Amino acid sequence: MASWHVAQELADVLRRPRLRRYEIEQRDIEDVFRLLAPALPTADFDVPIRDPDDAPVVAAALAGAADVIVTGDRAFLADAALRTWLSDRGVRVATPVELLALTYLAAPGATW
Repeated sequence: MASWHVAQELADVLRRPRLRRYEIEQRDIEDVFRLLAPALPTADFDVPIRDPDDAPVVAAALAGAADVIVTGDRAFLADAALRTWLSDRGVRVATPVELLALTYLAAPGATW
């Protein structure tokens, strides 16, 4: 899922001194934003979350109608209130191992 937050991180990375050897100019970054902008969600969500850094991920998942957020972040996984809130909106939270197990074990036509 893409989001404005992720796009801003990309812009910040492209401006780093160690990438200067690639001669990436501000105009190039603006061109990337022009290409990405139509695909980026603009909706804001009131997310009950302990770690504000996770809010853009949750908002992108909701805006993009994701079925699952896959994470190894222990604090995110331990946030029962957030997981319940997401589940009520049709978004499951899983570790990479859980996702692989569910994918492998799921019968054809099975749902989460």
